[in-house]
Amino acid sequence: MIKKGITLSLVSVLFLLLGFTHQTKAQESLINDVSYVYIEKLVAVALENFPRIKSSESKVRIAEANISRQKIGWLSPFSLSYVHSPSNSLNILNPTFFSGYQFGIFISFGSLLQTPFNVKASREELKVVKNDIAEYTLTLTTEVKRRYITYLSSLKAVQIAAKSAVDAQTSATLTKYKFERGETSLSDYNNALDRLGVQNQAKTQAEANLIIAKFGLEELLGVKLEEVK
Repeated sequence: MIKKGITLSLVSVLFLLLGFTHQTKAQESLINDVSYVYIEKLVAVALENFPRIKSSESKVRIAEANISRQKIGWLSPFSLSYVHSPSNSLNILNPTFFSGYQFGIFISFGSLLQTPFNVKASREELKVVKNDIAEYTLTLTTEVKRRYITYLSSLKAVQIAAKSAVDAQTSATLTKYKFERGETSLSDYNNALDRLGVQNQAKTQAEANLIIAKFGLEELLGVKLEEVK
């Protein structure tokens, strides 16, 4: 009788220790796992590799080239022409009073007035492109941070689920031992097995959520998460 009582006491102590360990793990703060230095690295990698950012940078170069082209357009309203009239030729239909080379400069006032507006429009287009880049940089930065926190949360959930699954397995093993010794009922044994099944399913779902969160973050990074050091 004394031996049986000692066995039950040891089992009770083991359950209390398991419960305390599980509670301590569950109360761990996610904030302690956040690395702001690592977040900045993730953001830098995303800004360097994300296709939309690269496309926007190409648009900036195109807009800058367009400004240069419009500035050169200041010369387009002006045109130079010349006429050569040999001194020993006689043109009855279009007689000329001067001989030799005659030069003339012609100005298209419509084009001349249009050029400054074209330059200004090109500069405004460049501003729009740069503002779009600034806006999307903020959006991408926020999204990288959000997905990183989601990834950490999923990782923490896997750790908790794995610990709960181990606890459930331990509980099921002890309950089976007690059932075989006639110290507990079949109903208690079945309940322990049910809890074990639930915890294993929760662990599997947590692992799936972690993989999805990792893929979501890597979508923005353009590289594997393990490659960001």
